[in-house]
Amino acid sequence: MRKLIALFGATFLLINLLSKAYAQADDGALAIMVPGGGTYSRPISTDSEEAQAFFDQGIRMAWGFYFPESIASYQEAARLDPDSPMPHWGIAHAAGPNPNSRYQGLPDDPQGAGLAAIRRAMELAGNGSDLERDLINATYVLYNKDAVPDDRERDFAFLAAMRELHDKYPDDADIATVFGEAYMNTTRWDYWEADGAAKPGTAEGKAALEAAMALEHDHPGANHLYIHLMEGSDQPELAMPAAQKLEGSLPISGHMVHMPGHIYLRVGEYEKAILSNERSQIVDDQFAEIWGDTNFPLIGTYPLSHKIHKPHALDFVRYANMLQGNYEDSSEAAYRNSGQGMGALRGSNKNTAHAWMMDKVFGKWDKIHASNAENKELADTPYLKGMWAYVMGSAHAAMGHIGPAEAELAIIREQISADGVNDSGVGPTPADHVLSLAMHALLGEIEQAKGNLDGAILHFGHAVEFQDNLSYTEPPDWSQSVRLYLGAALLEAGQAVEAEEVYRKDLEWNQRNGWTTFGLYQALEAQGKDQEAIIVNRQFEELWRNADVELERSRL
Repeated sequence: MRKLIALFGATFLLINLLSKAYAQADDGALAIMVPGGGTYSRPISTDSEEAQAFFDQGIRMAWGFYFPESIASYQEAARLDPDSPMPHWGIAHAAGPNPNSRYQGLPDDPQGAGLAAIRRAMELAGNGSDLERDLINATYVLYNKDAVPDDRERDFAFLAAMRELHDKYPDDADIATVFGEAYMNTTRWDYWEADGAAKPGTAEGKAALEAAMALEHDHPGANHLYIHLMEGSDQPELAMPAAQKLEGSLPISGHMVHMPGHIYLRVGEYEKAILSNERSQIVDDQFAEIWGDTNFPLIGTYPLSHKIHKPHALDFVRYANMLQGNYEDSSEAAYRNSGQGMGALRGSNKNTAHAWMMDKVFGKWDKIHASNAENKELADTPYLKGMWAYVMGSAHAAMGHIGPAEAELAIIREQISADGVNDSGVGPTPADHVLSLAMHALLGEIEQAKGNLDGAILHFGHAVEFQDNLSYTEPPDWSQSVRLYLGAALLEAGQAVEAEEVYRKDLEWNQRNGWTTFGLYQALEAQGKDQEAIIVNRQFEELWRNADVELERSRL
């Protein structure tokens, strides 16, 4: 894998060198034409080939969620053709809300740039086609706070406008994609019921994106959004074709190179998830070399760009390596992301906790004890105090130190109700929910260490309930499935049938991961299902080929 990554890096070094020869921004230019930016094009009303080229770069970057780069490209298109309305539509689209900004509760159009752009597009709409005028007018609905002050009501008004537009122009892939995106804005990452059934409206949004992909198989926006729509479903494999298409659609866009990893993670293709996210970081570095200090307008709703994307990709590397049982690589990625390792990035509350959790997941009890003083000092929020108490308490419980483990448990309880516990921005799930999960998980570990298996099973069951109700994000806000602990406790209690059910349930979501597969093997063996156990053990050995730890049960 490292050789493949090195080869990929060499390829983009060549792109970088080639770009130096011709991608320099002209005096007064607001963007650079970036090589390797894909081929998708939407012809607009303009006589300027250069304006068309920068519009196309803008829409590709927007569909790749690199919005500052997109806005800069649209601004350059508008500079090159001041009379064309569509570059201004593009700025409004890129500056506006999207499913991620809605999920994170970010304020709409904080500097008014999107509203100004769509108003300018409306002023110039007479220079465009009927379709362009209709699209501009529909997009204005999203910005018309005077008519609809509430953003949720405005999202539904925009959805209705795009539904009407999709009905009028059924052969336009971008309109179908914007329609699908409009649906996703209304539901804000809440597309599926717990049993996998589609929530109201999901089928319509899914159909819109599928219509776009039928019209344009490689459409960067439709394939991108389809991955996000399907990754939280019980059929993530339906988005595998979209993942494979995105691998080459925008080879210089780090987020698009990363995106297949969302599906690879869900279907258990962990090596592919790691590779796509290692590549993504290389691409972002190469893009930074090409773009340099060229115009970078942070004027929109969602600021994702090549400058801040790398931690997300690195988190995938951490999580996918953990699921393969590889401590060295998962820990390296985690500590780098937390701001504590070699080549460290600026850390966050969640990334700091993820680094600690890698030591806990892999049973590095001596390391945890040795770093107690340092990490207690780092734990400067209720969330971090509670998470370090969980990690430290787990180490104590594993070593039979019941009293100290219970003292750490008391700290978690205190932090759950501490002032400002949910103010630290740890992720989409409120921190007190995550800490409640930690409390029950540690209670289960303590009770199991005491030999009280009924108590352990009870509390691990409660922890599973909290984990099942985490807000959706990838990688998840909790670093390891608690079903691994519940299953191990059930096996120790002689309840192999129940353990098998737990492990099979876990594999529905965490497909092809070795931890769960090993637990399933043990549950089958304990029931005397020897032939099935042999098959599952062979699967485990294949899945564990990159691991650097040995298992005696489904958790360490």
